[in-house]
Amino acid sequence: MLPRTVLHAPPATAATPDVAAALRRICVRPPYFALRDGAREGRFLHATAVAESPPFLELGPMPAAEVGRHAAIAGLLHAALEQRDDARRYYLAREATCVYVPNPAPYGAPVAFRTEVLDLDRRSAHVLSEARTDEGPLAQIELRYAILTEAAFERLFRHRAMATFAAPSPFGRLLTETFERHGDAVSQTIEAIPVAACTGHFDGFPAMPVAVLMGQLAFLAGRLFDDDRGAPAPFRVTRGEIAADDLAWAGEPARFVVARDGADADGRRFRCQVDVDGRTVATMALWLTEAS
Repeated sequence: MLPRTVLHAPPATAATPDVAAALRRICVRPPYFALRDGAREGRFLHATAVAESPPFLELGPMPAAEVGRHAAIAGLLHAALEQRDDARRYYLAREATCVYVPNPAPYGAPVAFRTEVLDLDRRSAHVLSEARTDEGPLAQIELRYAILTEAAFERLFRHRAMATFAAPSPFGRLLTETFERHGDAVSQTIEAIPVAACTGHFDGFPAMPVAVLMGQLAFLAGRLFDDDRGAPAPFRVTRGEIAADDLAWAGEPARFVVARDGADADGRRFRCQVDVDGRTVATMALWLTEAS
C-alpha cells in the first residue's frame, strides 16, 4: 500500500472551463502551481504569474529560473488539455532551451505566458512557451517532456513513495544561501532534500522541481559574476540550456556545482550540475551578461 497523501485542491485561479478541467489531469499542485487566469485561445494557452523567488542580484521582473518554472507548468497544462481523455499523467521536463531578452519591467511586475503545443504523443510532448510583460518580450522557452501515466509512474517509483501534506509555499527562498568558493567554481551541499521543499510537486512522491534546482544553480552562478573589483555584480540571464535525466527525491543528499566556462556573444558562460545521492540528475549551461 502506498502512503496516504493530503491532496491539494485545484489552484484558486480564474480559468476558462476547459483549462479548469485540465487541472485535474496534471501532477503538480499549489503552491508549486501558481499560474493565474488560464485561458485557451485557438492553438494557444495563456496564463499569468508574479515573481515569488528572490532576485538577489538578477535584474528583471522575475528570476529566469522562475520564468522557466511557470513556463514549464503552463506547457504541461496545455499538453494535458490536448489529451483525448481525463486521465492524470506525469509530465517530466527533460530538456529546455531558454532565450531571455532585457525587459525594463520592475521585479514583481506580472508576467504573461503563452504556450503552443508543437508535438504530442503518448510518451512525449514538445511545447514552445513565451513570456512577456506590459513592457515587452521577456523570454522564449522550448520544452520537451517525457509523459508517464499515473499507473506507470507509481509502478516505476513505488520505492520513492512518501506521505505528503499541505504546507506553506517554500518557493520564496533557496534551499540554502551558504556556499563554498574554489577559484573559478562554487558549490553547495544539502544533507537531505526536505519534503517541505517539494510541496506541490508530486503528491505522495515528493521530488525537487527542475526549475528549483536551476534557481539554486543560477544563484551560484551569480556569486561568480564579479565586477572589476572582484565583487558580485548585478546581472541578467541571457540564455540557458538544460537537461534533466533523473529526479531529485526528498530525503536524498544533493550537491550543486557551478564553474566559469568562458565567454561568447551571449555573455559569460557557466557550467552547472546537480548531483543527488551520487548520480547526476541535471546539467545546465547558463549565460549571464552585465546589467543594462
